[in-house]
Amino acid sequence: MAQEPPVQETGGGSPDAVLAAQDIRQRVSFLGQVEIFQHLSKATLERLASRVRSVSLVDGHIFEENEPTDGLYIITSGMVRVTKPAGTGEVEVDLATLIRGDFFGEIGLIDGLPRSAKVTAMEPTECYFLPRPVFLTALRESPEIALALLPALTRMVRSADVIAQTLLSMFLKEK
Repeated sequence: MAQEPPVQETGGGSPDAVLAAQDIRQRVSFLGQVEIFQHLSKATLERLASRVRSVSLVDGHIFEENEPTDGLYIITSGMVRVTKPAGTGEVEVDLATLIRGDFFGEIGLIDGLPRSAKVTAMEPTECYFLPRPVFLTALRESPEIALALLPALTRMVRSADVIAQTLLSMFLKEK
């Protein structure tokens, strides 16, 4: 009786490898639509996609201001609110509401300092998470990532400037 030839699988071998390859393609496609990654090469996106991991945030999950920064969160579904305490801290000022394709943690990602604002999941939220050490390695391998972050950081500085000017004018009117 003749033996059947061994089965040779394609697409990476095991079904898990095929699923992993599909997952990487989906991640590359998604990351390529995110503002800070839009202009990166496919090879760079593939490296990032292979390094991010999926995380789930339950409704009400909080990242407190001044907690250590652990990395960049890129929202794939759901919504978070970014706030800062005002005055004595009894009132919170809304800085942003972030949805699919938005991201947070980018400031601490670069400077390594604690979180600059409070982030609260407003509903169950799914994110891709890029740990800071992985980001720094990716930055060394693909310096164009730093250039991709500049427009987002510049917009944040401008937004903070508008908020500061508004608060200053309110303060001066009270005097």
